[in-house]
Amino acid sequence: MNRIFTEQLGSSLTHSLAKIYYLVGQDPLLLSESQDLICQSALTQGFDEKTAIPVDNQTDWNAVFERCQSIGLFFNKQILLLHLPENLTSTLQQHLHTLISVLNEDILLILQLPKLTKTTEKQIWFTQALQFEPQAVLINCQTPSIDQLPRWLTLRAKSMGLYIEEQAIQLLCYSHENNLLALKQSLQLLALLYPDNKISYARVDTTIAQASTFTPFQWVDALLDGKSKRAQRILEGLKAEDVEPIILLRTLQRDLITLLTLAKPSHSVTLDTPLPTQQLREQFDRLKVWQNRRPFFTQAFKRLTYKQLYLIIQSLADIERLAKHSFSQDIWDRLAELSALICLPYEQHQPFLQPISPH
Repeated sequence: MNRIFTEQLGSSLTHSLAKIYYLVGQDPLLLSESQDLICQSALTQGFDEKTAIPVDNQTDWNAVFERCQSIGLFFNKQILLLHLPENLTSTLQQHLHTLISVLNEDILLILQLPKLTKTTEKQIWFTQALQFEPQAVLINCQTPSIDQLPRWLTLRAKSMGLYIEEQAIQLLCYSHENNLLALKQSLQLLALLYPDNKISYARVDTTIAQASTFTPFQWVDALLDGKSKRAQRILEGLKAEDVEPIILLRTLQRDLITLLTLAKPSHSVTLDTPLPTQQLREQFDRLKVWQNRRPFFTQAFKRLTYKQLYLIIQSLADIERLAKHSFSQDIWDRLAELSALICLPYEQHQPFLQPISPH
């Protein structure tokens, strides 16, 4: 199986059209563009019919199987796009197993999944699909992280014939983090406004409005990583989007419980003892912590003591009590204070980390 990024798909399609494609991720722009590229390429090779099926408990699998086995009046080649859920139940796996067994040369199968785990890749239907099409293509459609976004933007601009200054790239990334669709539209706007295709910081600054969107998970990751300015910026964005504070509290609470579980001492410790970083990898494996989140937890372990962790949890509980009895600006102010405190290194925590009063 070939694993590629979306920017490599065009080149891949010029070489050959696979029988099975996996679109893995949840970015709307990358999913849409990848699907369109595959279908356009398939159209040139005689695939003139497309059926998209959202898979759920109401899916008529017999109709799906019949579609694969029937030959149209004009011997149509068909594109079959299945939107799979994150949880592939045993029943769904069996349906996929049957589907793979009835595939033929006149069917191009596109499977869209929120994520693809090692466990999924070991399932019978998946290995069967690989036997049917060893050259299947997996396309990474995850939204680029803040570290990956400049590269994505540079490649996209190059494909459009745009020459962008480094500072302009940074500003575009800052203004459009987690919103590729808005970033694409901004690039198109800049291309229209400046026919010389030279995009400077000043041109971007006068043209582009803020378009970043954030999730509570990104806020918590920034807290664990100790990045105070980023956490504050994300928090302000979430507030502007009218995200319920209780959602933020629950998201943070979940990861603080994970921290507590990871930090459970095997021997007597004092409250000022730093969290143990030994055998973290084994603990991550035991609790099934996602690989891409392990660095954030590791940074928190390097920065926090048991006392800090317990005080943070107590402060979180105080804010939750306040949230349940009040809907004032105070909630967001308290969340901002807690964000700053969690990100502080140990030596700066001592004077400030006190339980937050709900009154």
